[in-house]
Amino acid sequence: MYISDHRLSSELTCLLLAVLVGCSEEVNVHTRSMDKSYLVVEAMLTDCADQPQQVLLTESIDYFEMEQPPVVSGAVVSVSDGNEVYPYTESPAGSGRYVGPEGFRGAPGGTYKLSIDAVVGGKNGHYEAVSTMEEPGFEVTAVDYMYLGATDAQADSLWSVAIWGRDGPQTSFYYVSAQLNDAVFPLALSLVMDDKYFNGQHVVCFPITTLYQTEATRRRYGDCGKYLETGDVFTLNVYSVPKAYYTFYSGFVSSSKIGRASCRERV
Repeated sequence: MYISDHRLSSELTCLLLAVLVGCSEEVNVHTRSMDKSYLVVEAMLTDCADQPQQVLLTESIDYFEMEQPPVVSGAVVSVSDGNEVYPYTESPAGSGRYVGPEGFRGAPGGTYKLSIDAVVGGKNGHYEAVSTMEEPGFEVTAVDYMYLGATDAQADSLWSVAIWGRDGPQTSFYYVSAQLNDAVFPLALSLVMDDKYFNGQHVVCFPITTLYQTEATRRRYGDCGKYLETGDVFTLNVYSVPKAYYTFYSGFVSSSKIGRASCRERV
């Protein structure tokens, strides 16, 4: 479970996708299938009143499995702030996506406990996680982008996205993601970063990421990778996260099979 304190949205007129590029060599690896299923939890609690708080539940699958993991439906999910318990509702039914009460949001500095009762691998289980919401780390005042051409990694177009603002004096960690219309980018198209290059500083045109648009990403990620049309809205999301999540995400991405990720629809 990770908790964020800030989101910045900006309507842009270009499609921005993060792509990891590298060489590969075919090898034969001998692996064992998992002997049991585990609950996989993706939970976010923000201080944004204009977006639903949500928890996504799935079951684990074998590392080389190409199918999407099965969702965990019919679970009992709630978040507590120590004084009140907020029940989450599965929406839509059978989706494995659980949404908090309308208007519910976190507060910086608050500690929250996520509780889940679910059937995983045919067995009833109870799961809990506790996290404290980070204090505001970065105040973003503007976002802009620049077209850099189409000369790298066989990209149809290459863009740089930059931000303006001020970073707080404390060491902070950020999760940077995006959304195209109702399609939320997967972990594979997102990134984490720390503030070592601008800690406590005024930031002017900091290139937060370099992003690509290719036909391959459109085929792989569907609506997350489609070419933009008039009326499309691209939203950049910047979240403050605990160091523990930053460390987890860095390890997760380095050991994951990135090509299997897919975007999800926000409903």
